[in-house]
Amino acid sequence: MALSSIFAAMRPVAGAPDTPVRMPIEQIRHQLHQTLHDCTSIDAQRIIFRINTADTPADLWLLRCDLYQCISRTRDQAEAARRINALLHTFSGWLPAAQLTPI
Repeated sequence: MALSSIFAAMRPVAGAPDTPVRMPIEQIRHQLHQTLHDCTSIDAQRIIFRINTADTPADLWLLRCDLYQCISRTRDQAEAARRINALLHTFSGWLPAAQLTPI
């Protein structure tokens, strides 16, 4: 990924004058790891690798579907939706508010 793309992804969201303080990417990674705390399958290990190697919060946001599927296999769909929805505040300030919708 080009260095300019990384810096562009780190800029505040355009059109959001009251952007809240953004959570650092390492804390976002930690939150995603906590979401998978009871998932031990090989799929979970692959997702953890992808969490650890993601370059931007937007890349981490795109892993929600994989997280949901992994959690729903380990627990159930209701628990997966609850955990994914609990992550919404984590991405506040990194993504447009319109994208931060619950499942």
